[in-house]
Amino acid sequence: MGVVARVLASALPERVAEFTALDTRVRAPLALSSRVGVVGVAAGAGCSTVAGLLASTLAARREHRVLAVNASAGNRSALWHAGCTVAAGTTQDRDATRRAARSGEEVTAGLVRTPVGLFCLDLADDAGPVPEDRWWRALGPAGRFFDLVVTDWGARTGAQAGPAVSASSVLCVVAEAERASLQHAVDLAAATGLPAVIAAVDLRGARPRWLRELAARSAVPVVPVPHDPAHGSPRPLPADRLSAATSLATLRLAAALVDAAAPLAPVGVTR
Repeated sequence: MGVVARVLASALPERVAEFTALDTRVRAPLALSSRVGVVGVAAGAGCSTVAGLLASTLAARREHRVLAVNASAGNRSALWHAGCTVAAGTTQDRDATRRAARSGEEVTAGLVRTPVGLFCLDLADDAGPVPEDRWWRALGPAGRFFDLVVTDWGARTGAQAGPAVSASSVLCVVAEAERASLQHAVDLAAATGLPAVIAAVDLRGARPRWLRELAARSAVPVVPVPHDPAHGSPRPLPADRLSAATSLATLRLAAALVDAAAPLAPVGVTR
């Protein structure tokens, strides 16, 4: 059973209506090429998991190209969680060719693609953290050939968030569903000055009752992401192996980020 059928089959009538509305919002066309930076407030908050789920969901539903970029230092990056199990690295020569691309075909040449159509680019270096200018050297103006570019920046403090902010038009801040962590996320989102959405990840399966009220009252959109034991699998799992609650939460997050990207001033996107 596919993700859509599984969610609908297990849903109450009001959930069916919500799912349909979310799916429409996720597919809504954007007038510009948008860059979504995914940043965790601390290591282990679930940043790469969220980024991978988000990128896959967008690629599976949107009409034009979606690119996932790994700029984190973790072993299981967003690319892994999105189903990319082969090397997706790059070289200086490939970077130069990509930056000079004049068409979508040129910019995607050589990029790994997952079964749902997500293009993948891995900037991680075994020597240490990804350098601050690495994203721009690897992609630069070529980002305009993608409808959306989703970058996993890993855990970043406010002082370390500069590269993520400069390479993003919209920010997804990932935090544990815990009060201090979420306050950190709100502060980080406010400090960047970018449109932002917070993903509140229930790492321990605690299901805090206050989280729903916080999501309803927060000035920054907050999307609760439930605990899902499937994320601990030794290999990436397809979307239909994740819980219906996870699929619905990912759709909510994707819809909120597309909504946040929609009002931005057009910079032009070449299909």
